[in-house]
Parts: sequence; structure tokens; C-alpha cells
Amino acid sequence: MDSSIWNNALKLLQYDDDIDIVTYDSILSKMKVVHSDDDVLVLAARDEYSLSIVKNQKLSKRIEDAIRTANSGKTCAVKFILEGDDKALNASVNSEKKAARQAKSEIPTSTGLTGEFTFENFVVGDCNRFAHASAVSVASKPGQKQRNPFFLWGNSGLGKTHLMKAIGNAVLAQHPEKKVIYTTCEAFTNAFIATIQTKNYTDFRNKYRTVDVLLIDDIQFLIGKESVQTEFFNTFEALIEAGKQIVITCDKAPSNLTELNSRLTSRFQDGIMFDVQPPDFETRKAIFLSKLENENFTLSDEIIDYVCENVTTNIRQLNGAFNTISSYITLANGELSLEDVQKIIVPIVQPNKKKYLTPEIVINAVANYYDLTPDKLTSKLRSAEISNARNVAMFICRDYLEFKYEKIGQIFGGRKHTTVMHGCNNVDEDPKLKAEAEDIVKHIT
Repeated sequence: MDSSIWNNALKLLQYDDDIDIVTYDSILSKMKVVHSDDDVLVLAARDEYSLSIVKNQKLSKRIEDAIRTANSGKTCAVKFILEGDDKALNASVNSEKKAARQAKSEIPTSTGLTGEFTFENFVVGDCNRFAHASAVSVASKPGQKQRNPFFLWGNSGLGKTHLMKAIGNAVLAQHPEKKVIYTTCEAFTNAFIATIQTKNYTDFRNKYRTVDVLLIDDIQFLIGKESVQTEFFNTFEALIEAGKQIVITCDKAPSNLTELNSRLTSRFQDGIMFDVQPPDFETRKAIFLSKLENENFTLSDEIIDYVCENVTTNIRQLNGAFNTISSYITLANGELSLEDVQKIIVPIVQPNKKKYLTPEIVINAVANYYDLTPDKLTSKLRSAEISNARNVAMFICRDYLEFKYEKIGQIFGGRKHTTVMHGCNNVDEDPKLKAEAEDIVKHIT
């Protein structure tokens, strides 16, 4: 919202018969706009007396009505504070921002979705760029054969569920008539067990087989549940045959789900698959800065860099660090030093053993492990033995040194980032190569 809205509202209040000229001249006309956006307008009064007057229920209602009229009928929260009271300003803005986000996130409960997970607030980095782009494509045209099912895999806390729910919310926004359901594998299992007890199979199948988009989280929990696997397979087949979209998340690549029925895993590989990697430093920092902006907090660059350099495992840990720090900011009236933050997030920080490693050390260690010369890993040679060793070295650079695909490609003879990504994925999907990579990492650390 433009702050000039208040100037236009003042003109309306000046000619309001319910407001006397003294109140207008000595109080209203002296008020200042100290914060203005689409969600909230904060006005500051010069003194406690003026503040008590404008907070009067009748007058505050007249002010809000005038602002809404000046803003072409659009509503926003109007808050009144005392001039110079920064604490009250931050509290007012934060509370109204939170309320606005909750209001915008009101989605039918039958979908299982909540509105806070969108593409707009998903931070894109090298670790998730291709998965994000494909997710947007799936949401714009759900049910396309070449992207169905859409399978996302990776460790916990990396944003798979966020992307999945963003697909659902985007589909609802673009196609309100479509039926979307988000569920976890555990919830699907529990619902099917309840159905066995009541023998009401029709309602269960109508719920899951008549949707336009089915989003199912943590599919690995189907392992060991034969009857549920059969039911999900039949649901899967019915939806695919009807041209409906299926989105699945898992902690492993389909080829590594060896304990799951092979007819399911083969179907999972029939669409498009992406692994979501741990966020690199730049992505972690972008996420952290976004949170600071949303909550209207400020921290020094020194503190921000410290947190983002040392909280590295996943996004949930970064969220935990932010929530802990923001609580302390409120208690300490915004005054936190780097030393304070270091003490606060000790339980979250993991010692950074990676800093002393270099790509040269990794390449030499991998070459030694496979009894090769280091130059072969960066060469154009493509024998199976050399390719596997090269993929393992690139995998370690990606997962352990947190290098971007482009940088890894430059190190390994100028290879394209897609080539590097494919090589790393080969290691992810091959239990033997992945175990060898982990063995090498143990030796070099």
C-alpha cells in the first residue's frame, strides 16, 4: 500500500461530520505513517493522550473506513502506536503479517493442504533448481504422461513436501474446479485399515480414485504392508489410466526401494524423478534472509553468515535455528551478539570437518581407492571402471564439499552440469558405489 493513502484518507476525515475540527487539527493531521504495505498500515501518534483518543472504538472505526475508501475498497489492518516506540511497531507488524498469512492460507480441509507452502516462498538453489522447475511444469499441466508420476526423493528436511504441497496449491489456484488430495503414506495406510474393518471399500476408493491430483508423502512406509501395497497399486493404475496426476515423495530413489513390490517401483520410474539435495551455503542464506524479512527481524551479516555456515544438515534445522534466535531477539529487545548466537545454537551446530578438504584431496583419495592415477578422473576416458570412480569423486564433491554442479564440472575436465548430476545420481541409485563413497569419506576425514 502506498503511504499516500493516508493523505487521501485525511481529506475524507476532514469533512466527516462525526469528527470535530479540534480532534482533526491537533491529533489526526499530526499522525505519521511509520509502516505501510498490503497487509498493515501503522500510524504513530505524538503523545499518549493522542494515542488514547484515536484508539477510541468509534474514532478508530471512522479512520479504518476512511483508509479503506481511500484504498479503493481494499481492506488492511490499521494499527496505532506511540511515536518512537519501535518495539510496538515490530510487534504490530509481526502480528498482523502472521494473521494475514493465516487468512491467505485458508484452503478446504478436505484437500489436506495448507496455503503457506507455495512456489513463491520456496527458495531455489542449485540443490533443487531442476526439481522446482519440473514441479512448476507439473502444476501448470497436471496429468501429462511424460511427467506422471512425478517422483521426488532425498533425505528428510530438504523441501520435498514443500514442493509437493506447492504443486497442489498451484493447481487449485489455476484450476479451482480440480479435486486435489494431499496425504501421507501413513494416513493412507490407516484409512485403508479402517476400511477393512468397516468393509466400506466404495467410499475409500471414491475418495482416492476420483481425484485430479493425488499427492502422497513418504511412500517408503508402504514397505512390509502387502495388502496396502496392492490397494495403492490399483489406485495408482486407475489414476494413471484416467490421465490424473500423481506426485510421490520418498527418502530413496525408486531403484533402491528393493523391499517394495517391483511392480510398484517400476511404475514409479515410468514418469519423471528428481533428487533434492541438501542446500548449499547460498541457498541456506537466501532461506534465512527470507525468514528475517517475513518476520521483520534484523541481524548482522556476521551472525547470518555464522548460522548459515554452521547449520548445514537440512532446512528443518535451519528453521529451528531461526526460531530459537528469533525468540531470543524478542526477549533481548533485538540486542544479540555473535557470542550470544553461538551459545544459543550449540545443540544445532555440527562441527564443520569439511573446510580443510579440497577437490584435489578427494580426487587423489578416490584414485588411490580404485588403483587409478588421478589424471584419469578428470580425463575424457569413459571406461566403466573410470566412469564409476569419477562419479564417486563427483558425488563426494557434491554431498560432502557441497560444491555446485557447475563447479564440479569445471574440476572434472569441463563437464556439463547435467553430466555431473547424472553421474552423482548413478552413485545415489547404486548401493555398492554409495557404500564405497562413504568408505572413502571415512578414510579422508
